[in-house]
Amino acid sequence: MDCPAGCDVEMTDLEGDHETLRECKECGGLWINVADLNRILLHNNLLGLEGQGGKVDAEALTGNCPECKVDLVRVDGGDRAHPLHFDSCESCGGIFLESEFADAADAKQAEAKIITFFRNFDAKRKTRAAI
Repeated sequence: MDCPAGCDVEMTDLEGDHETLRECKECGGLWINVADLNRILLHNNLLGLEGQGGKVDAEALTGNCPECKVDLVRVDGGDRAHPLHFDSCESCGGIFLESEFADAADAKQAEAKIITFFRNFDAKRKTRAAI
C-alpha cells in the first residue's frame, strides 16, 4: 500500500495486536482502517469516529486512498490555538493521520498517539459541554 501523502513509498505494517496500522517511513504518516480505529477509541472511553465531530474541508486536496484509489476528504477539528485534521476515505472509511506519528516504533506507541490525538480533536464540543 503506497502512502496517500504522495511520498511514492510503500507503507509498512506496525507490529501489534491484530491492527491494520501502517506507517510511512518517509513522512511519518499513519494509516488505519475505521474498524480498528473505533475499537481503539471505544476501548479508551472515547466516542467512535462518527461521534468525534469535525468539519469537512471540501477544498483541501489530500491525495487518494491507498486501498480504494478514491479521493480522501480532510476533516478539521481541534481549537483555534491547536488545529488538528485527518484525512478519510469516503468509500472504505480508512483514516490517514499525518506526520505527528513519525516516531511511533510499534503499534502500541502509535495507538497511544492516536488516543491523544482524538482526545484533543473535538475540543470545541468538549468546551461547549462544559459551559
